[in-house]
Amino acid sequence: MDEDARIRVQIETHTFRFIPESPINHADAVRLAKGVKSGPWVVISHKEPRATFVIDESGSVLIHGISRLEVARLVMQELLLSLGMSEDGLRVESGEMLVSFSLGRAVLLDLAASRFADISNDKRVGCIRIDAKRHNAKLLVFNNGHGVVLGQKSKRVAEMAVRYWSSQLDEEGALA
Repeated sequence: MDEDARIRVQIETHTFRFIPESPINHADAVRLAKGVKSGPWVVISHKEPRATFVIDESGSVLIHGISRLEVARLVMQELLLSLGMSEDGLRVESGEMLVSFSLGRAVLLDLAASRFADISNDKRVGCIRIDAKRHNAKLLVFNNGHGVVLGQKSKRVAEMAVRYWSSQLDEEGALA
């Protein structure tokens, strides 16, 4: 089987920050959008699609649980409408994503950790941690070949990191 065909990569969640032209008032978010005050933030659970809004002290909104910007923008527009606010001047910042993957093969963790300076064995979690400097990310890989990419903002770069390290592990005989 072709090595690339075995590898599967999927975005689990992506964080987006929306900054409205006028800050969101916490009292309005609690009263009108059924938010819950939690310290300096207001947290709102969105049912369809499932997401969590965190309104910070400055009145901007962090959205967790949605992987596509278009969908995040739509639920943000819905929130603004429920608060009687305009979406004019709405800015967005894209944050880090959580990407899961499967190499389609088992990984010999001890061998992998012994062969690369950028790989350490994390006995607490039962995985190897790969410092993928060239891709500006961290990979956590379990012995069953499943793992996650942390610290990356681009799915393509995350996928490149997974494919690069899969080929490195394969060349060293650390994939079974």
